[in-house]
Amino acid sequence: MTTCRTPGPTDRRAEAGGRGSSVTSSQNSNCSWVSLGVFDFSPSSGAYQGVSLSNFAPDGTADEDIAWDSVAFQPLPSKPKDIVVQMGDSYSSGTGAGSYDYGTATGPYASIPTQSSPGHNWNACLRSSNSWARKADLPGTSTSVGSRADALDKTLDFHSVACSGAFSYDLDTSLDTNGNGGPGTLGQYGEVSQLDSGFLNDDTTLVALTVGGNDANFGGTVGACGNLAQGCPSDSTVQQNLTYATGKIPPLLQHIHAKAPHAKIILLGYPELFDTDSLTCASVMTAGAQAQLNVWADDMRDKEQAAADQAKAAGVPVTFYSPDSEFSGYRMCDSPSGINDLVAGPAADNPADFSCPGNPICPGMESYHPTPTGPSRYALAFQNAMAAANY
Repeated sequence: MTTCRTPGPTDRRAEAGGRGSSVTSSQNSNCSWVSLGVFDFSPSSGAYQGVSLSNFAPDGTADEDIAWDSVAFQPLPSKPKDIVVQMGDSYSSGTGAGSYDYGTATGPYASIPTQSSPGHNWNACLRSSNSWARKADLPGTSTSVGSRADALDKTLDFHSVACSGAFSYDLDTSLDTNGNGGPGTLGQYGEVSQLDSGFLNDDTTLVALTVGGNDANFGGTVGACGNLAQGCPSDSTVQQNLTYATGKIPPLLQHIHAKAPHAKIILLGYPELFDTDSLTCASVMTAGAQAQLNVWADDMRDKEQAAADQAKAAGVPVTFYSPDSEFSGYRMCDSPSGINDLVAGPAADNPADFSCPGNPICPGMESYHPTPTGPSRYALAFQNAMAAANY
């Protein structure tokens, strides 16, 4: 089911029959078809049979016009075998891989100190057509998820709600204990929370995500380590951040499972950033900072594994997989590199990027994220994780 519409705020809601599902589209567009997903319109369900479109947005001001042109339906011979949802943060959205979806790289440029943009339509989710979930082949197939989704493969329903800058509470509002999240903020922008997007339901077969890096202050830690005058934070501070971040993972996984009770969940970790054995590495990071960041990446991996194990013991069908071995030979300082070093902002292909007027160095959002090579390594890790999960 798709809809074509003209400009308006970033949140759209469509309610489809069968199960009374509620789906939110989050793209600005002059006119483009956007899939709202696959729904059961079985007459025997006894539920509302139809589609209603609304211009309601949680952060809306009702000062912009929205015109809905049409809704189209494509009857399917049966329910798709694979109904897949990608969630999470920038490592899932594809930040750094370019080719960002229209409406997910919308400026004007943001300020690093305020982590905000003067534009009310600011969206820096940076969902890329090159994200690792789209690059991967599902078991029993030899064509990537992205290619199949673009071709409207009737055996697949795929959606990504992953968003650059997302904290755990941007996925699940119940985890926002300090009132930091919400529409318009970094990591959610004008979109609803990822669990409220409507794509997780009884029919979902697979959920894949990365999460925890922002809760652990990944950006602040890397930024401090790259500042020679400041230096890396203390190990005790970072360990406290890692413990806090991974403590959010078990309840998040439980809530994903509650929304999609029949889906297997793949939680991917974060790789070590640097090849510390490289003799020709040119980076703004000192050798000591590189080694320390790799150690903390290992600590994050171990804590994420423990968090996934905790959720699994509570009945959540989750598999944690670290992509570290898949990135061997593809880290920063390798050739080709699968991880960006410092990327100067604002990037030419990202009008929603950070801007630092008057500063000689401005770290853009793509800094220390996978390069266009990186998603292919993550895709391999994802495929290995699906095999481990018997998906």
